[in-house]
Amino acid sequence: MELWVRSFVFLEGEKYRDEHRKYREFLLENENKKVLFLELGVGLMTPMFIKEPFWNMTYSWPDAYYITINPNPEHNLLPKELKDKGLAANEDIAQVMQDVLAKKKSVKKQDVI
Repeated sequence: MELWVRSFVFLEGEKYRDEHRKYREFLLENENKKVLFLELGVGLMTPMFIKEPFWNMTYSWPDAYYITINPNPEHNLLPKELKDKGLAANEDIAQVMQDVLAKKKSVKKQDVI
């Protein structure tokens, strides 16, 4: 049993190991495809779990692109190595999603005409 603190085995039971295996398999199957790493509202508390892996995969995968959306500019980091493969948007996530849906609807209407 592990105490309720951060450690190398924090909350890493059988369910975690099974989901981690599926995640790794998914990544291996898709590393040579076009991939968008979309990071929504991720802060700086634990960058090693989301930000850094996304950055590393975006950098090393040939057709990967990275977008981070966060209204807090301090949390919206884009490494200089990803300047041509990434975008940091200091925006409200809900508004960005509404804009995307509106754009999608207008594109569908144009296809019909």
